Amino acid sequence: MSVPAELIALREQIDALDQQLFVLLAERFQVTAQVGELKKQFQLPAQDLARESAQLQKIQRLASETGLDPDWALRFQRLILDEVVIQHQQC
Repeated sequence: MSVPAELIALREQIDALDQQLFVLLAERFQVTAQVGELKKQFQLPAQDLARESAQLQKIQRLASETGLDPDWALRFQRLILDEVVIQHQQC
């Protein structure tokens, strides 16, 4: 059974979007690495709970506005934030 051309096209679109997501995540982690270096330089804690709380509220609002499940968006953002904190602690 052959795969419909429409399905192939949609899968190619998904692959392109996945690539863009990972390029953006890599760029984000490059920027947060710079933040980590500044925190180290100024002897600031690796984690800023007030900033994280504000970010999570913003993500929840953005998810709602764009039709994403806000709970899923919060879990996804929490995963990113946790990784950033780990990286900052290793600086």
